[in-house]
Amino acid sequence: MLIKGAQGVAFLSDEAKDFIKLNTWTIIGYSFIGWTILLALLQFLAKVNILKVIVLVGTFALAMAFAGNDLVNFIGVPLAGLKSFQLWSGSGVDPSSFSMEVLAEKVNTPTLYLLIAGIIMVITLWVSKKARTVTATELNLSKQDAGFEKYASSTFSRFIVRQSIKVSNAISYIVPDKITEAVQKRFTAKPIEESDSGSAFDLVRASVNLTVASILISFATSYKLPLSTTYVTFMVAMGTSLADGAWGRESAVYRVSGVTTVIGGWFFTAFIAFTAAFIIALLVSWTNFWAVPVLLIIAIFIIVKSGKAHKEREGDDEKILKYEKEEVEEIDIMARCSTNVVNTLTRASDLFEKILNFVTIEDRKKLKKTNKEVEKLNKTTKNLKDSVDAVIVELQEDSIETGHHYVQVTDYLREIAHSLTYISRPVFEHFDNQHTGFTKEQNKELTEINKQIQGLFKSLLKIIHNNKFENIEEPIKFQQSILDLLQKIRKNQIKRIKQAEVGTKNSILFLNVVAESKNLTLFTINLIKAHRDFVIYQNNGIKTLNILD
Repeated sequence: MLIKGAQGVAFLSDEAKDFIKLNTWTIIGYSFIGWTILLALLQFLAKVNILKVIVLVGTFALAMAFAGNDLVNFIGVPLAGLKSFQLWSGSGVDPSSFSMEVLAEKVNTPTLYLLIAGIIMVITLWVSKKARTVTATELNLSKQDAGFEKYASSTFSRFIVRQSIKVSNAISYIVPDKITEAVQKRFTAKPIEESDSGSAFDLVRASVNLTVASILISFATSYKLPLSTTYVTFMVAMGTSLADGAWGRESAVYRVSGVTTVIGGWFFTAFIAFTAAFIIALLVSWTNFWAVPVLLIIAIFIIVKSGKAHKEREGDDEKILKYEKEEVEEIDIMARCSTNVVNTLTRASDLFEKILNFVTIEDRKKLKKTNKEVEKLNKTTKNLKDSVDAVIVELQEDSIETGHHYVQVTDYLREIAHSLTYISRPVFEHFDNQHTGFTKEQNKELTEINKQIQGLFKSLLKIIHNNKFENIEEPIKFQQSILDLLQKIRKNQIKRIKQAEVGTKNSILFLNVVAESKNLTLFTINLIKAHRDFVIYQNNGIKTLNILD
């Protein structure tokens, strides 16, 4: 890579370039012997972990490989334009008749321009959140341990994994057991050192990822082959994670789905870029550059909108991953459990009120926005439930009761989110399809349901904030009055159906809202009971903790 790069730099003399070209294999041979001896001495005498040295060198190698490819792509077009302008300025020829044949020859890029472009790229990579998202996606799909998976399974990924398992089972019948056991021992996971506990994979895989990716990129670039540096690096990481056994049956469908999504996204992006470039060039040609200001405004709008959307997605992912990354401690579990209960009840109360209010005024746009907020809550509670095993594993051996109550709490949090989903989604679809809204009498009944359930939420949140679980009997009585109200409203709806006062779609939706309101009420009370038992056990079994601390 250094030898190939040296032949194109401007600050080396022609004599130095000729010497390097004539003695390429001699330089490589001496470098191989010298570095082998030096690294061996570091490993055996200074007890240096050689893998860390390889990772460090590999990082610089990959950075240079990226620079050799991406830096040229970054500054190639503007420098070609600048060179064209400079050649035309000194020619005195009419622009329409001036030939650009000179650009077919090799053009030396001034070192200053390379440095400026390099600085811009470094700053962009340092401050750009989108650039970090690319890295986070790669690490998420190649991490050694199973956990939060960013991508859901797809039909294609399930098919691939299913067929792979069948092939594996077929091979296991042919290969002798001793060979299978010998190979399996090579995949026995070793305990991760405390200093590397936050790493997605070990130093061996990191070394292979960096060196193989940098070699492939440099090799292809030297032969002027078109390639995506990000794609090569990504696929190398996916290959090593598959070979390293990181894609087990716990995570394989999600990883395969993620890889196919990313690859498909790249090809789709290429198609979009091709089409967009064609349309923009056509508009500029037809309008004689009058379209340029309009296109610039549109481009700025898209960039701002895209940045805002990315920031929102990143915020959602950070909330989901925050729980997974936090260190699990006995006393911390109680604080987090209480926080999760309060946050979920608060958001559920707010979302339920919004849904029923927007239903009465038939505001489709606000219902759509609320439905998205419900989906976020559903995603958050799903992650809490999916992370239960990780929490229980970290608990002390004598904390069986704590784990039991914690599981109950997460189950009810999930069910509350489900109830809201089963209300918001059908309601939005109903009005999105332009179906008839509810009657005045139905809206009045929904308003009463909202009022009663909001009162229940407020009383339960008050109990949690004051840590007065002995007052839970009052909300339980309140719950019964809500159930009686829902039963009465259901009977009223049945009367309306018999008297043909409402249509089929209206009846299905209204009865669904009433039924899920009942489930929401039941799950909420059960949640508080489970949380009460959890707090009582913690206070008696471990130590007293104010849940608002």
